[in-house]
Formats: sequence, structure tokens, C-alpha cells
Amino acid sequence: MSGFWNYTYCIHCDDLTLIEQTLTCLLEQEGCHRITLPEISIDVEELRHNPWLLSHEVWIFGLFVGSYGWTIAKILPEEILCQRAINADHPRLSALARQIGCDTFYVGLYEYGGILMEADATGDIFISGSIGEEYLQEDKFFDERINSEKFEQFLLLDVSEEIHRAKQVLQEEENKRFEQWEEQFLDDYANSHFSPMIPSALEQWKAQWKTFFKKDKYQLSKEKGGKRLYETLAFEASHLFIESDSEMFEKALAHLLGGTPSYWYLGADPLVYRAYTQQEQLKADGARLLYFRPTQ
Repeated sequence: MSGFWNYTYCIHCDDLTLIEQTLTCLLEQEGCHRITLPEISIDVEELRHNPWLLSHEVWIFGLFVGSYGWTIAKILPEEILCQRAINADHPRLSALARQIGCDTFYVGLYEYGGILMEADATGDIFISGSIGEEYLQEDKFFDERINSEKFEQFLLLDVSEEIHRAKQVLQEEENKRFEQWEEQFLDDYANSHFSPMIPSALEQWKAQWKTFFKKDKYQLSKEKGGKRLYETLAFEASHLFIESDSEMFEKALAHLLGGTPSYWYLGADPLVYRAYTQQEQLKADGARLLYFRPTQ
């Protein structure tokens, strides 16, 4: 699942009205104004492929009902709460957490890593992870210092045990799914590349290669046809299964807190596109969308 990006905020408060009021107060103090969804002159389908086209005209905050008393927020521009307002000495997420009086966090999954920004009810923050050297300056995430390179656990908020359990369940499900897929892959590969084998010989061959995959990839590459087989399997698996600890951590958060229906992953329909095309469905799902004219 390489090249995957996702940006999500979690607020440990299920009072959407309070969150709406607090966000409105914070942004109006900066000079932003609440507005209705503006009319656009471009084809709405353009927003599917270029969701940032309107980011200078409107900031969109989507609040979605999560699980265990958490609210999930998807925002355009995506990282606006991780940044400071002009002349502020802390990110907007810190101010939001302090004014509501609850824990919040941002989890961003990037092509080359991930960032976890935690903010507790007092406004203290802790930032973990990395998004690649080309995006960072002096170990900072925007104006904030990155405190730890370890992205896959909470170090400020008290939610790690729940996440650990969610990761275990997800890992078990992923392993089971991979084993079923691997079985079918080897069957198909044998049928495509070899003369027909009797069932017992086929099962012996599959068992051998499964052992190599798990324990001895070097030996696999020395076997006849092993390098080609491994490269084919690895390439196809990389598009179907979770590869990294960062992805597993972020996916576990989605499973634990995402709610039903879950808007944690917006897929091919980004927030701004849904705002223009899926108003009724969003309302039926209990979502709340807020629009602001950003200060220039």
C-alpha cells in the first residue's frame, strides 16, 4: 500500500455543537468569517482531482461522529490546525484542545512516514514521527519541534493500550487475509509457469516456498526461479496489504475510532467534492460541515 496519504484529526468530545462554536471562535479571532458554501465557476469534477483549488477561497471543516466519544475531523487545507495563527506561539490544535478542555490529536500518513501531533486538555503538545527530509527543516513540523522519531505510539495522551489491542486485532486479520491470498497466488503461479503437478507435489512445493518467504528470503533468491517468484509476489502484495508499522498504527486508529459510517478515509471523493455533491448523505450520517473565508 505504498504511496498512501491521509490526514485526520480526532477530538475527544462528542458535542459537535461545542466543537463548532470553539472552532468558529478561534478562527474569527484570526479574522476568518463563517460563510455558506460558495458558488464555483469550475466543473465540480475538477475538485475530485484537485481539491486544493478552492483552499484560498474557503476552509472546510468536516465533523464526523466517531466511536468511544471521539469526533473525527477532516479539513481542507488538511494541516491547518497543525499550524500557528499569525503571532501565535502554539498551533491551532493546542488552542482547540485547551478551550474545549479535552484531548485531541492529528495523525498524518505520508508517502515517507507519518506525523502524530498530540494535544492534551491543557494545550500541551507532543509531536512524533517524520515525513521525509525533503519536507522537514531542523526536525520541525511547521513551527513545532518534533519530540520523537517514534510515530507508532502515543507519548502524551493515555490511549496507547487501546491502540495496542486494536493493532493486534488488525495484524491478525491482515495475516489471515494474506495467507488466503498467498495460497491462491501460488496456485495461480504454478498453473501459469509449470507443467501440471499432482496435488501432493503441488502442496509440497507451496509449503517450501511459504517457508522461504517467511524465514529465508536469501535462500529463496538462490533457488531456480525464486527471485522472479518473490519479486512478483512482493509487488502484488505491496498493493494489497499493509506494509509498514506506520500504516498499521494509522489503520488501527481508523478501526478503533472511525465510527459507523466511517469518514476516516475519503478515497476518491475528497472533502470539498463531497461538500458540493453529497450534502444530503452527509447530513443523514450525522456529519456537520463548516465553511470559513480565510483571512488574506
